[in-house]
Amino acid sequence: MSMTATAQWAALPDHSAEIARVREEFITAYGYEPDGVWSAPGRLNLLGEYIDFLGGSCLPMPLPYRTYVAGALRRDGVLRASSLQMPGDERTVVIRDIQPGHLKGWFTYVAGVAWAMNQEGGRDIMLPDEFGADLLINSRVPVGGGLSSSAALECSTVLALLELSCPARKDCPEADATPADSDALRARLAQVCITAENKMAGAHTGGLDQTASLRSHPEQALVVDFRDFSIEPVAVDDALPEDLSCAGMDARAAKAWRADLVDSSVNRALDALEDAGRPCSFPRGWVRHAFHDMTLVGRASYLLQHADELGFAAFEEAGRIFTESFVSMRDELRVSRPEIDDAVQVCLDRGALGARIVGGGFGGAVMALIPTSQLEAAADAVATAYAVRGYAAPRFLPMVAGFAASHDWAAGAAPTDIPVL
Repeated sequence: MSMTATAQWAALPDHSAEIARVREEFITAYGYEPDGVWSAPGRLNLLGEYIDFLGGSCLPMPLPYRTYVAGALRRDGVLRASSLQMPGDERTVVIRDIQPGHLKGWFTYVAGVAWAMNQEGGRDIMLPDEFGADLLINSRVPVGGGLSSSAALECSTVLALLELSCPARKDCPEADATPADSDALRARLAQVCITAENKMAGAHTGGLDQTASLRSHPEQALVVDFRDFSIEPVAVDDALPEDLSCAGMDARAAKAWRADLVDSSVNRALDALEDAGRPCSFPRGWVRHAFHDMTLVGRASYLLQHADELGFAAFEEAGRIFTESFVSMRDELRVSRPEIDDAVQVCLDRGALGARIVGGGFGGAVMALIPTSQLEAAADAVATAYAVRGYAAPRFLPMVAGFAASHDWAAGAAPTDIPVL
């Protein structure tokens, strides 16, 4: 008798319900009403893994799965935080005493943001000496799935701390309860969060996750150029343009031509560096992947930007792009594993137009582009394959584009009174 399994799908979070829940949990934990609620999304990186810290371009989009922070101002210099994901693990620290290497676990990301605001934020971001806060955190971003739950925690925290500190700042306008919000400010806050993750948490990041979480536009992906952290929003539309394979070539020939072009370009560049006495410290496979994925970002960006004029017929091209990226990560970076390989292959066998690893690999998640009519069967096939092979049962997440980090609710206001940015 053959084994079968049914895919278990998660539900998309209800944003208003999540705001109400974190408010209520704050009252339960601390015995009084918070001053506000902030949230930030995880991110789905459509293309461009391991590119941000190499100065290339990536194509992330914000997720509907967010981390929520309810917070209230204190004036004793103490930061206190609790997380619904870590019951009974309330943490407290004096902000001026925070130092790298002195904290462990989830609280490192929270306290690290406060430390980085004071180290590198500038006068308008540094926290006043007497500033403190009570925070209650609830994350709906799956942990360990390559969807950047850590950046969602950092980015929701940095908005909360910045805006909670406004009443304690001499230069904060009385007529405006929160500091001015702009992309320039969010870019600086992203750098604060990058510093917190690199120097406090000890996790190497080039800024992809924090940039996507803080600076995304609603229902759009971003092309982020990590030479200067400039961004270009592109709509995530149901319509994609026609096949963009090279003229006169079929899909297989076009793919081989692109791979040969990237490989020859990389080899010429690395040979030139070696001839100049400046050999590259990265393995050639990593450099080939970087070149390759950057070309894929350019192709995918073109698809999204010209979707309306080029039509609906290029889902196949988008799928090929995703699968090419997966092959590069598997063969050049060698960051895949059997569970990932099997999930990708089963999706492709069951009608997916493309599939790839999400995140840095060695586990995490698989993103697949599948026609709606074949979605349930493909998911069930993956669940069955995992059961047959003895893997842990996979979770399936519906994906739609979300929106950037936001101030969702303020004391004395209904949630609908706070604009979603």
